Amino acid sequence: MRMLHLFLIAALGFLLSSCLGGGPDLPVLTEQQAAAVQWNNQGHLAFKDGAYAQALAAYRKALEINRSTEDADGIALELVNISTVYDRLGDRANSLNALDQILVPSGIPIPPARKAEAAYRKAVYFLEDGDYAQASVWSDKALALCQGAGCPVEGRLFNLKARMELSKKNAATSLIHARHALTVNRSTGDKIEEANSLRLIADASFQSKDFATAQQFYDDALRLDKEAGSAAKIALDLMGLGRSLAQQGRRAEAADFFRRAYSVSEGAGDSKAMEEAAAEIKKLTP
Repeated sequence: MRMLHLFLIAALGFLLSSCLGGGPDLPVLTEQQAAAVQWNNQGHLAFKDGAYAQALAAYRKALEINRSTEDADGIALELVNISTVYDRLGDRANSLNALDQILVPSGIPIPPARKAEAAYRKAVYFLEDGDYAQASVWSDKALALCQGAGCPVEGRLFNLKARMELSKKNAATSLIHARHALTVNRSTGDKIEEANSLRLIADASFQSKDFATAQQFYDDALRLDKEAGSAAKIALDLMGLGRSLAQQGRRAEAADFFRRAYSVSEGAGDSKAMEEAAAEIKKLTP
C-alpha cells in the first residue's frame, strides 16, 4: 500500500500565517487566534520531527482554543491534523473518529471544502484496507461536497478515483479520471498532485499495453518528482520507465532505469523497493 500513502498528503500548518499587527493588508489576530496559530505551528514542527505524541498534544490545544471561539475552519483543520497523526501512529479507529467529528452535524457550520477533505481521507483509508465499496462511497461523498465549494481536494480526489479504477483493471475509466485530475492540478498549480496524475496516466496506459505512452508520462512525472525531491516517487517513476522500455524490447535501457531505481531506493533506505528493482534487473541480465 506504499503508493496510497504517497497520495495521502498531511494538511499541516495551513491555519494562518499572519501575525499580530502584521501590516495593513493582513488580518489582526485575536489573542485566542494567535495562541491557536502557535500551537498549530508547534504541532507542525513536532510532526516533521517524528515526535507524534507532542504533535498530537499541540494540535489538541489548538483544537480546544478553536472550539472555545467556534472557529469552524480552525476546528476542522485541527481535526484533520489529529487524524493524520493517529494514522501515522497506526491508530485507524481514532484517525477515523477525528474525521467523523468533521462530517457529523454538530451545529457548527464546517465549510464544505473541509468536509470534502475529511471524506476524501476516509476514502483513502478504506482503500488502504481493501474495502473498495466503502472507498467508493466516501469518494463519491467527497465529490458531492466539492461541487460549488472551490474545493482544493478535487485534484487529489480524482487521482484517488483513477487509482481505484486501476485496481479494478478498468484502465479506460482510470485514464478519464487521471486526465481530469491533471487538468485540475495544473490549474491550481499543485505540482505534487500533477506528478501523481501523470504517473496514473502512465500506469493506466501501461495496463492498456500502450507502453510508448506510458514511457512518456513516467518521464514527465519523473521531472516533477525530482523537482519535489520525493525519493519514493522518483523510484516509482524509474521503475515504470524500466518496465515500459522492457515491454518495448529495449532491455539494456530498461536495466539502466532499474539500476537507477535501486540506487535511489538504497539512498532512501527503502529495502522493499530495492528488492523490487533487483528482481527486475535479474530478469534482464544473464
